Amino acid sequence: MWKSNDKVNNFALLNNEKALSLVELIVITFIIAIIATMAFPTYKIFQQRSKEKRLKKILTDVRAAINGTKSHNSSNEFEEGFRTVARLKGMDRIEQVANEKGWIANENGWNSPPVPLPDNAKDVKQKCINTFIAKLGEGYGYPKSPKEIWSSNPVAAFPTKLTGFCPDTGNDTRFNEIDIGDISLGRPFYRNCDISSGPVHPFHDWYPTVEFAYVPASDTRGIDYLANASYTVDEWATMNPDPDHPVLIGVKDIVSRGVGLALDGSNTDDW
Repeated sequence: MWKSNDKVNNFALLNNEKALSLVELIVITFIIAIIATMAFPTYKIFQQRSKEKRLKKILTDVRAAINGTKSHNSSNEFEEGFRTVARLKGMDRIEQVANEKGWIANENGWNSPPVPLPDNAKDVKQKCINTFIAKLGEGYGYPKSPKEIWSSNPVAAFPTKLTGFCPDTGNDTRFNEIDIGDISLGRPFYRNCDISSGPVHPFHDWYPTVEFAYVPASDTRGIDYLANASYTVDEWATMNPDPDHPVLIGVKDIVSRGVGLALDGSNTDDW
């Protein structure tokens, strides 16, 4: 009987040696809490730095998609952006329809049937090119809407007609206007996003109201409307309900809205 009680006491002592007291548990928990409190701000800074890096990359890549950029493989090469390809496509269109050795389109189209140029017509192709270049300066040749930047077959914004094609022909629109219209470029320029919604803002999970906005190259309401103007994809569609009579002409830039100050003290809205 004595030996049995002795075994029970020894087992209890063994368990007491392995167990932690309530005080010890509280102390350990308190130490872990202090370490976590010290590490959390560092982790948040690491997260923000990563998000800022991704934000800068998206802005840089979309701008390169619109305007082109220097090649990563050679400092002497240039990777064509949307605007460069649109300009070349427009010039090709002019070459195609105007450089036909004295023939020009009539009101039924370019080839059905052709109408000969009058004797007093001057260099019609050059006049059309001059008008085309002037229109590029007015905001044409950019993506027609933000969605065209990442579309698989994007469309460049161009006026339906280029006037001043052959001014010596008076009011005869068969000779003083040339049909250009919107031009399909045939390939995407920005691929790193869903084609239905565009790039996702890196800070969206932190601040649900942040968004990307797009700067128009021109506004038919006047230059005063261009000051600090930018529109989201949905706002752009609302402003241009009629594609044949757009208010906003061409997307020339992308900006971030709503994040605020970066770690370096700069305003991300100004990036």
